[in-house]
Amino acid sequence: MKRTLVVLSLAIGIVLLLAGCASAPTAEITATKAAITNAQIDDVRTYAAESLKSAEDELSKATAEIQTQENKFFLSRDYKQATEMLKSAKDLAEKALTDAQANKMKAKTDTETLLASLPQLMDEAKKTLAKAPRGKDTRADLEAMQNDLKVAEESIEEAKTAMSGEKYNEALAKATSAKETFTQVIDQVKAAQEKGRR
Repeated sequence: MKRTLVVLSLAIGIVLLLAGCASAPTAEITATKAAITNAQIDDVRTYAAESLKSAEDELSKATAEIQTQENKFFLSRDYKQATEMLKSAKDLAEKALTDAQANKMKAKTDTETLLASLPQLMDEAKKTLAKAPRGKDTRADLEAMQNDLKVAEESIEEAKTAMSGEKYNEALAKATSAKETFTQVIDQVKAAQEKGRR
């Protein structure tokens, strides 16, 4: 009787030990979810959306893996892969925050550099347009280019406003658009001048 009780106690102890080893990694789940929530901010969504998505996808995979293990018989559950996925998701969430900061600073620097170069380019575009061949056939084109320059100037002001609001991606897009317009006007006028010389 005593021996049976000892064997039974040992068996129960082993089963409980195995069950303890095969329990869901709740602390890791909580830490990973907190890290991802911490990364789900506007700056990260704007400047490191792909990094954030990678973290969210990895958490989804880990959650699915945990569910797969939950559906198994408790003695055959193994949460090792899920735990590794949770760690990976947490690391990716932290990387998203770092990436966002770096990308935001790069967008700021790129925009500042571009905005500094635009007044000279705008001046060149205006001077080039003033020397454009005039005639009955070119009036509409010249008016369109004049209007394009006006829109590009407005884009520069909008870029400056976006910069002061720390919306660097928006500012960069506006400044890039202005640069493209100025370059296009210069190229079109030069092409027309070349055509006139032939």
